[in-house]
Amino acid sequence: MMKTQDAALPSQASVVIVGGGIQGLACAFNLARNGRKGVLVLDAGYWQGGASGRNGTLIRGGFGSQAWIELFEFSTRCWQDLSRTLGHNTMFSRRGYTMVAETERTAGVLNDTIRLHHHYGVKAELLSGAGVRRVLPAIRHDKVLNAIHLADGGVAPHHAGMKAFHAACLEAGVDVRYRTRVTGIETQNGRAAAVLLGDHRIAAETIVVAAGGFNLTVAEMAGVTVPGHSMRIEAMALEPIRPLIGPGIALIDSLCYMHQTARGEVVGGTEVPERPRMSLTADFPVLARTAGVYARLFPQLAELRILRHWAGLIHATPDWAPLIGPHPELRDLWFSAGWSYGWTGGPGTGVLLARSITEGKVERRLQPFALDRFLRGAPLTDKTIVM
Repeated sequence: MMKTQDAALPSQASVVIVGGGIQGLACAFNLARNGRKGVLVLDAGYWQGGASGRNGTLIRGGFGSQAWIELFEFSTRCWQDLSRTLGHNTMFSRRGYTMVAETERTAGVLNDTIRLHHHYGVKAELLSGAGVRRVLPAIRHDKVLNAIHLADGGVAPHHAGMKAFHAACLEAGVDVRYRTRVTGIETQNGRAAAVLLGDHRIAAETIVVAAGGFNLTVAEMAGVTVPGHSMRIEAMALEPIRPLIGPGIALIDSLCYMHQTARGEVVGGTEVPERPRMSLTADFPVLARTAGVYARLFPQLAELRILRHWAGLIHATPDWAPLIGPHPELRDLWFSAGWSYGWTGGPGTGVLLARSITEGKVERRLQPFALDRFLRGAPLTDKTIVM
């Protein structure tokens, strides 16, 4: 599968992408699709070893603000046609995604959010009473005040999505290397000029950083900073049961997300107070909190055993929105970073970022996610985010 892995590293490339997760591969594929030659992807870890192999696999286009909606709705549409685009099956399942309110405050947020969804063309339905029972028959209906159901949302398993992107990149002529660590970024005359791998130098016209939880480390190599910090998030899977939950779910007040896989396992996680750290060790507090939310909202799950519990690393920004575009202090250095919904946003961002790099102008839907937005007092807040 990794046919270029053992070949000698080149001494120059048109575009070097640091990070071989969904963001890096999506950008690489679209650059090649647009006719760019000499695209090289370098990743220090193993294939699917980062967040692209450890997330909840959920996909939705509906959020609570214009910037989030326009980018993620576009990416959700990309997911729907992605198997055809890549020529490989991503196993995307359009089973819907439901955002659930348990409090009056969040119910009001969803009442406002549905108007935004309709304005920007998101297929969304505001549910209460009978509507909730129709879409989520197994949930504790006395705990739900209202919900928004996104018909075009769904899930796509890691192994299929990553395999499809990797295969499509190789077929498009992209050079993809895993277990290949970048150790430095050389700058010359105010631009990022090359990546260093020990004593080996690779000159590049453009460098893109898409290194997940290691974005800050790679930025340091270039002598620049990016907002945010690295942190751990966790998820778990329950033993298989009969079909119980149809769509993906975001329990906004409980800060919990979940879905049921084709094998019957219920997969998801919750947020707990977390300090910045670089660790893949899973801890009991998240497991206990997730189990508690499951049992409270879905009593049928209370007696099930926990099969797996794992952690992944992300780069979290102050507003939880991604950082996309060129670095304001160093030419030819671009970022696709700060992702908390990176699996959802990968395909669409890959299209728009590749276009932006090719044209030398940031595409309109990416502009709100600029790296300097905090310096300009323009953070992107969204009340429907669940980590």
